[in-house]
Amino acid sequence: MTAPKKRRTRRPAGTGAVIQRGDGRWVGRLKQPDGSVRWFSGPNQLAVEEKLAEAGRLLGAGLPMPDAKLTVGAWLRDWLDNLQGLKASSAYYYRNYIEAYVLRTALAEKPLAKLEAGDLERLYRQMTKPKTDDGLGLSPTTAHHLHALLHRALAKAVRQGKVARNVAELLDPGDRPKIDRREMRVLADDDFERFFDAVRGDRLEALFVLAIREGLRQGEILALHWQDVDLDVGTIAVTGSLPQVGGAGRSITAPKSRRGRRTLALFPETVEALRDHRARQRQERLLVGTMWLDRGLVFCTELGGLLGPQVLRDRLKAILERAGLPQIRFHDLRHSAATNWLKGDMHPKVASERLGHASVAITLDLYSHVTLGMQREAVAAITRKRSGQ
Repeated sequence: MTAPKKRRTRRPAGTGAVIQRGDGRWVGRLKQPDGSVRWFSGPNQLAVEEKLAEAGRLLGAGLPMPDAKLTVGAWLRDWLDNLQGLKASSAYYYRNYIEAYVLRTALAEKPLAKLEAGDLERLYRQMTKPKTDDGLGLSPTTAHHLHALLHRALAKAVRQGKVARNVAELLDPGDRPKIDRREMRVLADDDFERFFDAVRGDRLEALFVLAIREGLRQGEILALHWQDVDLDVGTIAVTGSLPQVGGAGRSITAPKSRRGRRTLALFPETVEALRDHRARQRQERLLVGTMWLDRGLVFCTELGGLLGPQVLRDRLKAILERAGLPQIRFHDLRHSAATNWLKGDMHPKVASERLGHASVAITLDLYSHVTLGMQREAVAAITRKRSGQ
């Protein structure tokens, strides 16, 4: 039996040729300006013609053809290696996400030029599928963060002519992972005294008081120097942040935003805790003598070194257990502080400035569960006032 003949379709000169092979697949041939030939394949004639048309458009615009051999993984590694202007913590976060959720999957071996929106949709679905269904059991927020990184990496690939389009933009809105805005876990107002009782006398008591009373971020607390503290006036200046990652090579960086650099008026219990902490630290310096590493840090190890995030996690877990309180993250102490302020009638604009948010809109959105209650109380107060007139 003779093999079926190849079907050939005529196309205008310079737009390539399309044929159907003996196995039924369609292929297209396009001659490039340098004389080399690029082949394209697809399940049907229309798919191949679309690829030829896109290739012709790129050549006509003087843009390079996508590299057919460049894989998703190779491009993402190159993108990660050439990131500039990022804090060490951000670069670490970018690399961890890409390595954990893309580079260790089969998607990393796929040619970048053949990446489709459906590939990303399947990746995000696998990430958020429960472990009982052979998924990773991750939150939609994690998938959302990965999508943002891939969008950025693919945008650069488009600018450099590696691909013709950013497929991350082609996902339908309903298929794009969204941030899971579950209500944050905060300590109730009645729990504050139990927390203070449990932390009292701890070597890092002042650190936890700063977190739950003044709402500082962990990195901001660990970056505090004694020169930033004025206990006579009762203020501290937030001037930097210490990344959670990087080990012994960590260094203090500038705040996340212009508003992150701020001066706070301290609550009386914070001032008292810092006075006690300073006295305790002076005793520690005397005990270790020349072994003390003088960095001028408010919070440090017994030898003056940088504190690690795991130390704080372990310490917080023990404090909450002693207090008989539910386990929460260190960052939830900041949320607890802000919630307590707003319930105590602190103006949202003032709370926003104390938190170092870029705008009051962020504060209002983040703590909408509190401000809604404030609205109801305000409506009830006005109603009572009107009914009494």
